[in-house]
Amino acid sequence: MASGGLVKLGLLLICFASISSAHVYLDERFDDGWENRWVISDWKKDEGAAGEWLHTAGKWNGDPDDKGIQTHPDARFFAISAEFPEFNNKDKTLVLQFSVKHEQKLDCGGGYVKLLSGDVDQKKFGGDTPYSIMFGPDMWL
Repeated sequence: MASGGLVKLGLLLICFASISSAHVYLDERFDDGWENRWVISDWKKDEGAAGEWLHTAGKWNGDPDDKGIQTHPDARFFAISAEFPEFNNKDKTLVLQFSVKHEQKLDCGGGYVKLLSGDVDQKKFGGDTPYSIMFGPDMWL
């Protein structure tokens, strides 16, 4: 369960890197129209445990116009996904990067990125959805 974390994927890069070139598959800066590129899951909505996504620069920022998405309110479940082209990284380096800024004291939660297959129903994406890669900060006290 994530709570109140600002998930800023402005630096999210999925690419194949080589000495001479790289191909970027997704570079999301959460500018105008971001909500048309992302699908907010209905996971936990029926139970009243789903939170919402805010478009904000957060409490602490260097530029109020440099926005990301923030989970709201605390102690809820959140899932959001975006599609990008299918790829094969056999014999290539895969770089997956994102930034997360937690603005509150967490006792349990985190902010994760999961690389999913194209067969996932994005409206049903949740904690038990199969994935190929998952990483990100996990907070437990």
